[in-house]
Amino acid sequence: MSNVAVASSSSDNKTGYLVAAALAGSITLASCENEEAVQHPNNKKIIGSFLLTTSKEQSEAAMIAAKAAVEAGKSLNTIKGKNEEVGKALIAQREKQMGPNISVFYKQDGGLVITSGKGVHMKDIDGNLHLDCCNNVASVGHAHPRVVEAGSKELGNIQTNGRFLNPIQQRYVAKLLSTMPPELDTIYFVNSGSEANDLALRIARAHTTAKRPNDVAILDSAYHGHTQALVDISPYKWYQAVDGKNYKPSSTHVMALPDAFRGKHRVGQNERAGALYAAEVEELVSGPEGGVGTFIAESIVGCGGQVVPPPGYLKRVYEAIRKEGGVCIADEVQTGFARAGTHFWMFQEHGVVPDIVTMGKPMGNGYPIAAVVCRREVAESFAASGIEYFNTYGGNSVACAIAEAVLDTINEENLQENARVVGEYLTERLTPLIAKYDWVGDVRGSGLFQGIEFVRTKKAEDLQPHPDLTKFLVDYLRYQRIIVSRDGPDGNVIKVKPPLVFSKENVDTLVTGLDQALECAVKLGIF
Repeated sequence: MSNVAVASSSSDNKTGYLVAAALAGSITLASCENEEAVQHPNNKKIIGSFLLTTSKEQSEAAMIAAKAAVEAGKSLNTIKGKNEEVGKALIAQREKQMGPNISVFYKQDGGLVITSGKGVHMKDIDGNLHLDCCNNVASVGHAHPRVVEAGSKELGNIQTNGRFLNPIQQRYVAKLLSTMPPELDTIYFVNSGSEANDLALRIARAHTTAKRPNDVAILDSAYHGHTQALVDISPYKWYQAVDGKNYKPSSTHVMALPDAFRGKHRVGQNERAGALYAAEVEELVSGPEGGVGTFIAESIVGCGGQVVPPPGYLKRVYEAIRKEGGVCIADEVQTGFARAGTHFWMFQEHGVVPDIVTMGKPMGNGYPIAAVVCRREVAESFAASGIEYFNTYGGNSVACAIAEAVLDTINEENLQENARVVGEYLTERLTPLIAKYDWVGDVRGSGLFQGIEFVRTKKAEDLQPHPDLTKFLVDYLRYQRIIVSRDGPDGNVIKVKPPLVFSKENVDTLVTGLDQALECAVKLGIF
């Protein structure tokens, strides 16, 4: 693939004029003001450390992309340094010492060595700031001082076994449960979203009266975690397999992803679509084999491509599952904690109350804490076996102090309203791209949890996905120090799920960069 390196501007903060030249298939951008080229390990002269890998092995395409990116981002004032050198060394160490199937962002460019962060920005090893548009873990912003202080203070006091009492835990529990519908009044603490979903399955199986108590109905392309029980209900993982094995257990029932854009029922994002997709679940549980024990779904399907279930879908599905004795789980690990903007929990947008809710990622702003919240009668069924539930670190005082600081920050800084206002502005800025570019198929989501889907052409009925273009856009934006990621079963959806402190100015930076990247792709003529 073709590499593009970017030069820093001169020390007096004036942006140098950058010129492009092809050197044996590699592109060098050199500043005309006091910049000296450094020697690349492959004996090709480059400036700086930020590389853009195009989706096509064409140096000409890379040159055009480089020129356009530099022209668009003249004021970036990139600091040249050691990111690539250190990054490649770290990758080499990881490959020797860690599992071979652990991924790295931007691996083809030497990765991105992040050393610190603040608010919506992450700082690399060279001191460059990157706009974080994809980190829903740092929900109140990177290194929020209130969160840091709360964790540091309690860590200096004690961190111990959860069987000891600590008032911090119960204080936090009261605050967290106050965000829930009154029916959801009982909590179990764990350490991660995977633990939460794994425990939720155990609880559901203890409570269900369905004829197939161990069977689970899920959505196609769903991802719920990395334990064996969760991989068994995560088609997103099965589809990555290249060994030819069938990873779908017979107890897992895969329902069509309720996608109104490229799914099987393309009738619009409306009640009719909701009814058509829900009919599949209704048929499953009303058949001669009877109901299934559990239905689990994200309130917006993240790894499936930020797919928003159509109106009425979850209501119909919950009704059908419960009618046959099943339990309904809302996986809010990605979507919870005010990200929706209109509501604190994304399931509330659908007008449903689950039997069990799982949560994780943003709960501790990156510190390990997660939870399962359920109806009291569900918890009593789980306890009826007499088997104690115990989690050594789940809900420890340090974790709860941090989580309480996160929750208080969301409320006191009005971040739910910010997610609503900025989220609406994001949709407003992204939507015109649909008319401007034939590749931009759909913009969807809620609050600060949105996706942009790219297709080869909207003129064709089959709406073929365009993963090559999507990867190019992600790489181009990275070159401009805008961090996004792509997902979906076809890798053709850019996800936007930044910290909740994201501003309208941040939206402008993102959308302007994406627009410029698309313009560049048009000029390339290879997509």
